[in-house]
Amino acid sequence: MTVKGIILSACMCIFFISKGYMQGIKFLQPHKDIVDSNYINPYTKDLTGRLFLSNKYSRVKIPGSANHPSFTYMPNTKLAIGIGATYHSFTFNLAYGTPLLNAGKTEKGNTTYLDLQGHIYSRKFAVDFLGQLYKGYYISPKDFVPGYSGYFLRPDLRVRLVGLSAYYVFNNKEFSYRASMIQSERQLKSAGTFLLGGELCYGIVKGDSALIPLQISEQYPQGAVNRLRFAKIGPSFGYAYTFVYDSHWFATGSITLNASLDFIRENTIIGYRNHFAVSPDYMTRLAIGYNSRRWIYTASWVNTTAVMKGSYNDANYKISSGNYRLTVAHRFTLNRKARKMMKPADKFIDATKKLMQ
Repeated sequence: MTVKGIILSACMCIFFISKGYMQGIKFLQPHKDIVDSNYINPYTKDLTGRLFLSNKYSRVKIPGSANHPSFTYMPNTKLAIGIGATYHSFTFNLAYGTPLLNAGKTEKGNTTYLDLQGHIYSRKFAVDFLGQLYKGYYISPKDFVPGYSGYFLRPDLRVRLVGLSAYYVFNNKEFSYRASMIQSERQLKSAGTFLLGGELCYGIVKGDSALIPLQISEQYPQGAVNRLRFAKIGPSFGYAYTFVYDSHWFATGSITLNASLDFIRENTIIGYRNHFAVSPDYMTRLAIGYNSRRWIYTASWVNTTAVMKGSYNDANYKISSGNYRLTVAHRFTLNRKARKMMKPADKFIDATKKLMQ
């Protein structure tokens, strides 16, 4: 069996087998697509299969002061290898962090985590949601804590984060997120669009002791804080643009800024402080690659950063969540036998469209 045959067989199985390590499920709201064919070539009747490498993360930046620098808690997450498929308006991705790709990372400690990041790219909207449960971090940069050689480990540190954002894509007839982010379409000419929407999120950062190590806690005004809880909501606006060269090579950049109203509570062993503020959150999407009729090669990065101003100093806490990904994808035109096998999926999609109308 050829490599393409293996990919096709595995991708078709994804739609009928729900077992395994599910990294993400994306649903694109069904509707009648109207696009400018000079700019976008949709392949909604094809089955797009992909192989990818990905690395997810959720980082916590602890603010410093005028005399002492900030530092970042980093998770020791795994590089995962996965397979996925897009058919009509559905995308499934399954991935596993195999030990073969993650050798030699013991000096950074162990991180246990559940990271669900989903991105919905319909014609007119981009919707993002996340749910993260992380435990076990190390401090970056290396040798930051005096008297401790190497990475300072915090196996007790936990991060809990849930969030949702949605943006309207104004120039949806000429600009396609799907082309660069999920490979189900092809951007033929350069195009950009303004974005408008909103964001909300809730999170907790806590440890068995203070968030700042005891060895340096007296140097920071928030040195006694052992738990940070926050909630954020606010409107967002932004811009996205895809540059296309020779109708195949592309580079996509997208940024949205959110003016969020924040509630922050910082706990210590003797009490807590509440603080309200307005903070500028932001989300970025970058992708670069080659997109032909059949084969697609992309490198992409999606990142969202929540900014929180505490009550102890003027600097900000920051939690950045995202995913790096390298993808090789192929579009398959299904023959009669394959279409017959996909009929259950077609019926489910048709039923979903009726419910959504």
